[in-house]
Amino acid sequence: MTGIVIAGVAHSHVDYVTAEIRERADIELRGVFDPDAEAARRIAAEFDAPVFDSLDDLLGLSAEIVACAGVYAGRADIIVAALRAGADVVCDKPLCITLDQLERIATAQVDTGRNISLMLEKRTYPETLAVVVAAEDLGRPVALASWAPHKLLRDVRAPWFLDPATYGGILADLLVHDVDIALTLTGATSGSVRGWTGAELESGFALNGGAVVTLNTPGTSAVLTAEVDWLTPTGSEIHGDYRMRVVGTEGTAELYWGRGLLELTTADAPRHAVGLTSGRRPAEDALNALLAGASDAARATADALLVTRIALLAEESARQGGIELSWKASA
Repeated sequence: MTGIVIAGVAHSHVDYVTAEIRERADIELRGVFDPDAEAARRIAAEFDAPVFDSLDDLLGLSAEIVACAGVYAGRADIIVAALRAGADVVCDKPLCITLDQLERIATAQVDTGRNISLMLEKRTYPETLAVVVAAEDLGRPVALASWAPHKLLRDVRAPWFLDPATYGGILADLLVHDVDIALTLTGATSGSVRGWTGAELESGFALNGGAVVTLNTPGTSAVLTAEVDWLTPTGSEIHGDYRMRVVGTEGTAELYWGRGLLELTTADAPRHAVGLTSGRRPAEDALNALLAGASDAARATADALLVTRIALLAEESARQGGIELSWKASA
């Protein structure tokens, strides 16, 4: 039985972790910590798990995995402490909110040899799973375009979420998903990124933004153009009409995540809907990667660090007026 503790419950995506604990027989919750003790107690109560007064006390349990869904600005400290305590980490996105924080995490990961897995739930959607299977029918991807609108639900957001000092930025928070899928489909190992942000609340919280990411593999390249926003009207029947177009040398895929639809058009077939199987739970893949063995855990770590780096470089680019910044996967 693998012991897991939760350090940080400020974001509702902590529910992804508790869903796994509820569903699986191979992990058990051994403790919870959050600066908001009442919030920690609400999470722990279902599992009859203890609530701890400090992160140090929680890490003193020596649990194998630390899960983090805390305030974005505080995640790097938790992750570094967990790694140095000898634990692997499963984290909600974003992993952190600055490039300096990411360097601290990467250094701690190398120093300790422990692993990090990021909960990238868009990977687990039926449409995503289906397009990965169908990728060979598309030929080599050359252009990807995505749009990820979200409801802000401002009236129910915690104050920290609307404060750039604790939230970070819209690109760090939302861009990671489509970058991750683009990397999966292209196998890119280097490239560049230009980011931008638009309308802001009075706090400086950006309501929309996007990036152009070049995706290079030896001898080939593709481009991802991605837009993200918090502008879905509250009256919408869905949280966001997420979508992506993948244009390959042999075909085109249209993913409509908000509508449960994947359409393919290829040299051999006109546009048609692809049958979808069930998706997976949002944290299922992330935890499986840590539990499966060294190679899977190492791959998850590399993915988590790379998609976070590209998203944070997009934020930095936007702050500097959209300058081009380079990225490269670790060897």
